[in-house]
Amino acid sequence: MAKQLAVLAFSGGLDTTVILHWLRANGWDVATYTANLGQPGADLEAAAAKARALGAVDTFVEDLRGELVDEFFLPVLQMHARYEGRYLLGTSIARLPTARGQMRYAKRIGGNVLVHGSTGKGNDQVRFETVYRVLQEDPRYALEDFGIYAPWKERDFLARFGDGGRKVMAAYAEEHGIPLPTGGADEGPPYSQDANVLHISSEGRALEKPEADHRQVMFTYLARWDQTPDRPERVRIHFYEGKPVGVERFDEDRNPLGEGVEVRPGASILPVVEYLNEVGGRQGVGLVDMVESRYVGLKSRGVYEAPAHAVLLAAHEDLESLVHDHRLLHEKAKRALDVAEAVYQGRWFTQEMQSWLAANAVEQRRVTGWSEVRLFKGAILPVARSSPHSLYSEELVSFDTASSEYDPEKARGFIDIQAVEQQAQMRQARGLRGPGEGQGTSGKQG
Repeated sequence: MAKQLAVLAFSGGLDTTVILHWLRANGWDVATYTANLGQPGADLEAAAAKARALGAVDTFVEDLRGELVDEFFLPVLQMHARYEGRYLLGTSIARLPTARGQMRYAKRIGGNVLVHGSTGKGNDQVRFETVYRVLQEDPRYALEDFGIYAPWKERDFLARFGDGGRKVMAAYAEEHGIPLPTGGADEGPPYSQDANVLHISSEGRALEKPEADHRQVMFTYLARWDQTPDRPERVRIHFYEGKPVGVERFDEDRNPLGEGVEVRPGASILPVVEYLNEVGGRQGVGLVDMVESRYVGLKSRGVYEAPAHAVLLAAHEDLESLVHDHRLLHEKAKRALDVAEAVYQGRWFTQEMQSWLAANAVEQRRVTGWSEVRLFKGAILPVARSSPHSLYSEELVSFDTASSEYDPEKARGFIDIQAVEQQAQMRQARGLRGPGEGQGTSGKQG
């Protein structure tokens, strides 16, 4: 194995800790890159110190929380992307700034081989390596003698750790006197987690049985439903051109609860996300337990905690129902599936995604106002909304008032014309029926 300067995406967990030691033992010079993504309870400086103790020639901890929430999360939120209708993409989104930051750091220190610890059976390998390869075409990030080393796809690494996985890695760490991270040995939780300010995912090990429920998961953001308050609370989320800029809290009688949070329109939305993680988590909202379709063709089971994302999504969708016409709302609903799949598969830099982002920026210009949602026992319910750009007209829609703009008598002609197409299709279908077939769509009277 040639000696090169590798830059390892380093979390300080069992996998990347063992990978670092193994690379050093096999002659690599290794620098570590650790992304601060708002991981709850993580001591990232301690992770960097451990990397130095294990022989890293350089370490860097970078705060990517602003990039994560403002550049990547916000447009995904605004486009209402849910993978397979449920997964809010917290890990998928976070891999984008992490891989980019790792490459930015590698260029600064003269690194040439990018290393990640993603499994060869998962989606993250695709996300990391796609970003690496795409940004290698951008002079701002391009590395000299560029290479990728993915241990879980390399024969020499698999020969040592492939049969037994984490148990073999834990034994290796013990053999070499490497301190085990929390959860690295058998006494840790029976699942693995990925955490950032957007969500926490739990998967693997005991959760690989889809018939087993998730009660064994020790939630970080969420209170269990039987431990949530017995009184609901309401949050009024203020948006400016699609961006959440403030939150107020009320009880059911609209009495204020606490101070809330507010950010300037040009500032980061990070305080809003952190605040709603606390409020939504207390009410147990934002839990998803699902089996999803991995990009690599496998089914996997994940349990996700995403309280802030869930609350913001409900409020943003609710406000958009007030300011967008029905054709745009329907087009956005169809587009959301494609956006979610693109984010899930790491296709952020495609022409398709850039086109969606541009369209979204235009659409969000009118998304100013507020939406109020009720939070209680894991449920989110929009209950009120207002916007200066509202398309809603109480005068036009009311059953109790007449309007010169909407004459009910003219509805007769509209109904006649719009029915013509279906009438023609019914005549066609009647001609195609055989003898004795019914005249209705079901052949039954009702």
